[in-house]
Amino acid sequence: MAKMVRSSVQILWQTARPNWVNASPSTLIRCAACRYISSSATSSLSTTTSLGAGTSQERQPLYEGHIHLSPVQRAFMAVGSALASFHKPARADMIAVLSEVSGQAFLPKLRDQMLQSDEGRRLLIQRPAINSETVDMNYLRSLKEGTFGKAYVDWLDWCAVSPDTREPVRYIDDTELRYVMQRYRESHDFYHLLCRMPVSQMGETVVKYFEAAHFGLPVAYLSSIAGPTRLSIQELSLLPRLVSWATNLGRTARPLIGVYWEEKWELPFDQVRKDLGMTEPPTTLPYEPRRGKSRKPAWPTRIVEAQTSSRS
Repeated sequence: MAKMVRSSVQILWQTARPNWVNASPSTLIRCAACRYISSSATSSLSTTTSLGAGTSQERQPLYEGHIHLSPVQRAFMAVGSALASFHKPARADMIAVLSEVSGQAFLPKLRDQMLQSDEGRRLLIQRPAINSETVDMNYLRSLKEGTFGKAYVDWLDWCAVSPDTREPVRYIDDTELRYVMQRYRESHDFYHLLCRMPVSQMGETVVKYFEAAHFGLPVAYLSSIAGPTRLSIQELSLLPRLVSWATNLGRTARPLIGVYWEEKWELPFDQVRKDLGMTEPPTTLPYEPRRGKSRKPAWPTRIVEAQTSSRS
């Protein structure tokens, strides 16, 4: 147990450790407190474990990369990953940790949703992954305009993102629930696509409100609370309408956790959205093109067309 605690507090310490030259006083205080708690907790739990040495066996990993956490460890990891994610939202690895240590109790409900449909049951049996090795991106680029697969790969190119950036699940103590969390994580880009939201602070905030209402995972609620603190005044003026829309949509849309995306590449994008109960957002968000030789001049959707028209 002490070994596991040392491992968790080490992650906390590495997460909290700042660039000392540019660190603010509040950051230094948080980091010093984190180190103090780490050292004291490790010392006390090491003593407790030594008294009970030989009376219990260390749990074996359930899958490759699995790390079992005690309730104390989960609390440490939840606090540390939440602070790190709030301080630097770009830390996808810390957001991934937070989603796991806070969301395990909520995953059975999502698994039950998957079991209610044929698509979801096949997902749980076959357990496909979504990355550049399992999905032929060149094939998707060859599809006709207006298909779901073409819209997906165009969105990836336009926003300069990749499906290979998703962290593997490590802290879920059940192999089936592990896949539920992994599927939720790997499908995040589809939620952006279906909501017609870009990869931006505003777009992520709106999608998190949708995810909070739709999936009910704590990490989505925490992200939706923290997101607005980084928005501009102009963005905040648009947020109420978008939040109302995203929340209502999250409650009424068909359960997305059980959707077999890989079987829908050739279907019309509009049909996929309609079948899933997706509606149009009440307002459009600006799409700033990312520079690069391989970037497309625009993401071919109605939002980009509307945005381009409004600028001309």
